[in-house]
Amino acid sequence: MTAGATTLYIATSVDGYVAAEDGGVDWLEAFGGEDSAAAYEAFFAAVDCLVMGATTYEQVLGFGEWPYEERPTVVVTSRDLPRATDAVELYAGDLDALAERLTDEYDHVWLVGGAQLARTFLALGRVDRLRLSVVPVVLGAGVPLFDGDGDRTDLTLLDSTSFESGIVELDYRVVE
Repeated sequence: MTAGATTLYIATSVDGYVAAEDGGVDWLEAFGGEDSAAAYEAFFAAVDCLVMGATTYEQVLGFGEWPYEERPTVVVTSRDLPRATDAVELYAGDLDALAERLTDEYDHVWLVGGAQLARTFLALGRVDRLRLSVVPVVLGAGVPLFDGDGDRTDLTLLDSTSFESGIVELDYRVVE
């Protein structure tokens, strides 16, 4: 059996932030459009498992109805958090072991975020694809996707798509 793939699919400002200084992502709301929503839906249809950090999970819970249906979702946390559905697993163990387990069990894992978890998975060599939705806004400060402490990671551009909203989606393969 071949191992599944892990894709980091995340929105970032032009200056590389995934959240405002207070952790908020409300700046994303102004840039949605039907075309970018359709691209997201196509991506999500191919995903059979999600993994995210506790802060991202709590943000998603705050939006109201759980948007990920009954897809298995692993939340990396050391805290006891409420589970949105029975498909949510709280995980506090070794991240390399988690990544291996998920790619053994699933064909396509979506690494939702946040930034710290994304950097850790990338440093462990556990990200196969990187899909960045670059939103046409300069935040000036916030939570950076990459903080300058990581190792070099080479990427090959597979595709780029621009949407009417001004979002540009960049789809990269991580070079091994």
